[in-house]
Amino acid sequence: MRRISFWHASQPLHDGFYNACMDLTPLVEPSGISSVYLDLTGSKIKKSQIKQLASHADGPLRIGMAASRLAAHIAAVADCLPPANRDKDYRIHSWSDRELVEILPHREVSFLAALPLECLYPLERSQVKRLRRTGFDRIGDVAALPPYELVRLLGEEGLLISNLARGIDNTPVMGLYPPHRILYQLNFESELDNEVSLRGIFYQAADQLSAQLRRKNSVCQRISLELQRDTHKAQAQRLLQAGSQDSQFLHHVLEGLSKNIMTQYAAEYRITGLTIILDQLAPLSWSQPDLFSCRRISSAEEKPRLDQALTRLENRFPGFLTRGIAIARREQVLALWDPWRLTPHE
Repeated sequence: MRRISFWHASQPLHDGFYNACMDLTPLVEPSGISSVYLDLTGSKIKKSQIKQLASHADGPLRIGMAASRLAAHIAAVADCLPPANRDKDYRIHSWSDRELVEILPHREVSFLAALPLECLYPLERSQVKRLRRTGFDRIGDVAALPPYELVRLLGEEGLLISNLARGIDNTPVMGLYPPHRILYQLNFESELDNEVSLRGIFYQAADQLSAQLRRKNSVCQRISLELQRDTHKAQAQRLLQAGSQDSQFLHHVLEGLSKNIMTQYAAEYRITGLTIILDQLAPLSWSQPDLFSCRRISSAEEKPRLDQALTRLENRFPGFLTRGIAIARREQVLALWDPWRLTPHE
């Protein structure tokens, strides 16, 4: 079962705190300047380790821990928690000016049910007003509605809101710290046994990774993929000369890496987990090429420049590039649409 924690501090978190987080898990995802998600799935975390980590943060701190990002976030930031019923939906551990709200396994639905709609933070203010006008005040009221009713009220986002109200949030925690790397990791409760399912997961991963690269205004220059089968792990990686942040291209590379890995195994897949690492991030910059200044290029310099340009094109448009007749000089190409242009010897 997943074990996600959300740390919400009153003061900005510093690098010393994030470095201490890395001692517990590689999946550290900062959220703003004073909050962070940690994926502690599979880690035997003791309360003493939580207290030790909390000591690296300044000011009051509140921690939410649950099986999903949504429930952990709400547990950490909710102003007033619902009264715990006799079945115990959650436990509160307090020390100094720190507080840990731990939602017990399989109790997310009952924990969320008593909270007001405003606590369901993916809901926009206009959507909350619409639901309140319809007569719904609590998250539990929304969870009890059939999904098609929410689609009728809120549009196509209604299906997502229906799942979130019932505590269903499979969004993974991404390793965004340190800043020069992005880590995406999934562990499957049941074995993944077909290529179609794996391709769908790569589409979802590529979209999320591309979105993170756009937020950072960066491109990645190396992609690593690790597939796990029971206790055995196999890895493949690819270097990108020019870098990329395009989701379609990332998906294409991930599929190619997975095929390279799966050649080591038999025909069946049986994947139990995967890890994607984007590193060697570089800031995205734009430059205007100068097509009209004449600079003589030696023959020794011409071929490496051509190979480099072709490699960039192949990375950007994989499988679509074919080579035609080589043209010796750029001036000859420009003369095709600029007949008044003089060649250098003229």
